[in-house]
Amino acid sequence: MSQPADSPVWEPPLPRQLPTLREHLAGHLRSEPAYLFTMAALKAGRGTIRPDTSPELGAALLLEDEHQRLRHAQLFYVTADITTLIRQAAPSLKDEWGIQPHDIPAQTGFMLFADPMAEYVREDGVRIDIVAVSWGETDLLSSSTGGLWVTFWSATDFTALRRLARAAGANPREADVMARSQAAELTWDNEVYMPWGAGRPEVPDPGDGVRAVDPRRTAAAKTTLGWLQTVHAAWIFCTPNTLTETSEEHLPRTQRIRAERAGHNATPVRVVSVSRKRVRSSARPGEPSGRTVSVRFPVAPFIRNQAYGPGRQFRRLTPIAGHWRGPADAPVRISKTVNLVDTPVDRRPAS
Repeated sequence: MSQPADSPVWEPPLPRQLPTLREHLAGHLRSEPAYLFTMAALKAGRGTIRPDTSPELGAALLLEDEHQRLRHAQLFYVTADITTLIRQAAPSLKDEWGIQPHDIPAQTGFMLFADPMAEYVREDGVRIDIVAVSWGETDLLSSSTGGLWVTFWSATDFTALRRLARAAGANPREADVMARSQAAELTWDNEVYMPWGAGRPEVPDPGDGVRAVDPRRTAAAKTTLGWLQTVHAAWIFCTPNTLTETSEEHLPRTQRIRAERAGHNATPVRVVSVSRKRVRSSARPGEPSGRTVSVRFPVAPFIRNQAYGPGRQFRRLTPIAGHWRGPADAPVRISKTVNLVDTPVDRRPAS
C-alpha cells in the first residue's frame, strides 16, 4: 500500500529541542483549542478512557491530568536506529505483562522517537505516525496497588487543519497561521491505564460498547496494547545493555531557568543511541570464506529474561542482539525491516 500524498510527514526535532517541544505541548493542553478538541472527541466516543462525567468536565480533567505528567516528566530521546531495534525486539515481549515500578526508566517520563514507533491508517486513508509517549501516575483512577497512565502522541496532521481553514475562506498564509494556532507539534492520540503487575490484559470486543474502567485491570484497545508492548521494549532498551548507550543533552542555562520557573522538570534530556563499544566477535561460524562485510549490524534482536547478580539468582529483561555482524570499527547500520505493531504500510512512493 502506498503512502497517501497528504499523510503528515514526521520531522523529528533535535534532542536539544525536546524541552521546548514539551513546553509548547504542556502549554497547548491548557488552551481553548485543546479543550474543544478533547471535548468533541469524548462526545464522539473516541479514546480508551473516558471519565464518568460530562464531556465538558471530562475534557478538563483529562487535559489537566496530562499537563501535570508533562511538567514533571524526565525527557528521553530515542534515535532512529534504536527505534528500529525496539520495534524488531518488541514481539519477544508477548508474554511479559507483569510490569512493575522498577521496570520503567523514570516514574514520570516523556519519550520521543526519531522514527515512528507505530503507525495506523485513519478512516480517510491517511497514515498517522505514533512518535512519542508519556507516562506517569494519574489522579483520575486509583487502586490499592497503583498503576501507570500511558499517553500516545501522533505527529499532528497540519495538512488537514490547513485544508479546513482554506475551506472556511482563508488564504494559504492565513490557513497556515490558523493551523499552527489550533494545534501543537504533537496530538494526543490514545491512552492506556496499566495497574502494576496486572498480567496479560483482556481487551473487550469493540462491539460490546463503552465499559467502565476497572482500575484493577489494564484499560487498552487492541491497537494500543501493541503500542504498549513497543513502549515496554523501549523502557528496557534504556537500561544498561550491549546495544545502546545513553548520553545527556543539558539545557542551556537560560532555558533551564525558564523551565524551572514554569515548574517543568529541567534535568538533562537522556538520549538513547547505538552503542559504539567494540564487540569481540563479528562473524558467524560457517560463513563462506571470501565474503566481505563492510558495515556492523545486529542480527535478530530480541529481549530475554536474563539471570544476573550473585549466583545469578536475580532476573531482568535485557535487550539482546542475536549476534553482531561486521568489523567492530565499521559504521553501524540498522535494517529497516521491522515487525510492525499495527497496519503494515509501504513507505515507498507510489509508482
